[in-house]
Amino acid sequence: MTLTHSLALIDVAAGTHELADLAAAHLPVDDLSAHRGDGIFETVLVTVTDGAPSVKARRLHFDRFRGSARALQLPVPVPAVWDAAVDDVARAVIAANPAVTEFSVRYTLSRGLDAPRGWVMSISLPEAYPAQRREGADFISLDRGFEAYTGQTAPWLLLGAKTLSYAANMAATRWAQEHGADDGLFISRDGLILEGPTSNVIIRRGHELLTPDPKAGLLHGTTQQTIFAAAAAHGYLCSYADLIRDDLLTADGAWMVSSARVAVPFRSLDGEAVTMDPELTGQMFDWVTGAPDDGTAGDAAAGTDTTAGTDTTAGITAADGQPQAGTP
Repeated sequence: MTLTHSLALIDVAAGTHELADLAAAHLPVDDLSAHRGDGIFETVLVTVTDGAPSVKARRLHFDRFRGSARALQLPVPVPAVWDAAVDDVARAVIAANPAVTEFSVRYTLSRGLDAPRGWVMSISLPEAYPAQRREGADFISLDRGFEAYTGQTAPWLLLGAKTLSYAANMAATRWAQEHGADDGLFISRDGLILEGPTSNVIIRRGHELLTPDPKAGLLHGTTQQTIFAAAAAHGYLCSYADLIRDDLLTADGAWMVSSARVAVPFRSLDGEAVTMDPELTGQMFDWVTGAPDDGTAGDAAAGTDTTAGTDTTAGITAADGQPQAGTP
């Protein structure tokens, strides 16, 4: 459905926000986010029940947002300010679209030019995702151009930060689609699976779920962490591991996961069929969309910084829970 969207502008210095006309001009042409991609962002899934919004993985998203700010040496965002803006935008979308059941909200912090600026806006979910959740999607391997774990010795590459520099990611998706696939899968120069242009990979081997180690050179996914926490509670062993292409092709199931797509199963990789698990796909969707709204962006609201220094690529966080053995 076509939505009427909403926008909030954030005064970073004052710690305030206001709803604004989305159709009006707001971003100066010399803003560094436009010219250099010098900024950070997060995109959260919002579901609607009885007219009330529920922001999914709010804490995980905002903690990563703060970690990205640190990595780029931007002012660390104040949770209460951004939470209020996200909630106001969500409520405005629901008021303007009473039948809406799900949409996304994206919040952005730019270095600006003379001073940082922020904004929060709603966006529609891609129309292709519901069908892909049901039917699966076709992926193609793409050379990432560097070896795994490069970011551990070259932190300036910002591989663990969610920056606005997404031109290469979008080019990768276009290239994959031009070659008959739905999207791409980045593979490191030394053969390790990394991530999709806008998603993380999970595979299943029996009663174990595995995902690439974020330290290998990828973004630590909030949806992946949500799924791991729920899966562990249901008896799955959940592990971070170095995976290669054959691991995915021989798995009992494989998915691309993100806040907007939730969980899209691999139907094929490079033209080779991948086993699909519709039951677990449905469970993943329920785990993500059924998770309660954290209600606050995290412990930082009380003054505690919930990010760990500048390392935004820790392999396991408290939000993941400890891997648990057992049967699902």
